Amino acid sequence: MTETSTRQGECKFTVIVTSDRYGNETHGLELEQELAAAVTDLDITLLGRASTTEDELIRVAQDADAMLVSTREAITRRVLESVPRVKVISRYGVGLDNVDLDAAAEAGIVVTHYPGYCTSEVADHALAMILALNRRIVEQDRALRQGAWVEHGPSTRRILSGPIQPLREQTLGIVGFGRIGQAVAARAKPFNLTIVAADPYVDPEVMVAAGVEPATLEELLRRSDIVTLHAPLTPETRGLIDAAALALMKPTAVLVNTARGPIIDLPALAQALQEGRIAGAALDVVDPEPLPADSPFYQMPNVILTPHSAYYSERSVDVVRRETLLEALQVLRGKRPRTVANPAVLEKVVLEP
Repeated sequence: MTETSTRQGECKFTVIVTSDRYGNETHGLELEQELAAAVTDLDITLLGRASTTEDELIRVAQDADAMLVSTREAITRRVLESVPRVKVISRYGVGLDNVDLDAAAEAGIVVTHYPGYCTSEVADHALAMILALNRRIVEQDRALRQGAWVEHGPSTRRILSGPIQPLREQTLGIVGFGRIGQAVAARAKPFNLTIVAADPYVDPEVMVAAGVEPATLEELLRRSDIVTLHAPLTPETRGLIDAAALALMKPTAVLVNTARGPIIDLPALAQALQEGRIAGAALDVVDPEPLPADSPFYQMPNVILTPHSAYYSERSVDVVRRETLLEALQVLRGKRPRTVANPAVLEKVVLEP
């Protein structure tokens, strides 16, 4: 790792935050600034440089040694080959689909992130959506605000827009059985759901040990009353839930997505909901984000929408901001971060344990 020496035992580096999620060059990055100021072995200049396009990223990163990036910045091969000083890219969050990991390795740039980020928050959010769909919470709230209780009195059946089946008699299908999928399973077990999971990269014994039945995706879609998505976005999972997949689901089934928007073919989902081929959906993530004002999902009473907020709690945001910066600083010290997302880079870069 190359570095610029200043005072004895201290090295000077520039770190840029390209996401506008937490702040910009004038305000909002106080937490990062405080952390950087507390470092004694490195002289850190931390700058907020909100950027999304390739040209913007290349321009702002010319003098950067580290980049802290979020979801919207496309860290492409062109970007990676055009930022000669960058030694590390640290991702605010879990997903890495917006970073070309192979190109980063070839350029000698370490990519790190914090895989443990917001596991509990997303699992909680998914379970809340599952319960809200099953108990028709949002639909009932909307109906009462429109006068249904006054109109129908105590007649619950006349207020409800559809049946409510006992959750204990339902089958929950979990697509993707990593950290979050497993956390959802643990939360769902006390409700006595039958739980099945599909994940070709997880040993079926792990599922069995968690009290979950392994299944293929096709089996899961056919059997499940509730399907919840917890897979990463990869070329393999992009568009995974398309018209053909939706056609396998029961007409009484519902779909929950707190993973990544492009996993679902949204036009196909809209058509399936409009035609009654599935019963409902709860979407925290969509593609594009936000949904345009004329999206049909806004008009569907059997759809629950939240604004990509499953990750959020004050604690989770604080933790990811700290860990993202601190892991980048580890690389600037010449040390190995806890997670190297592109391990092939270690053939070019020597990092101490």
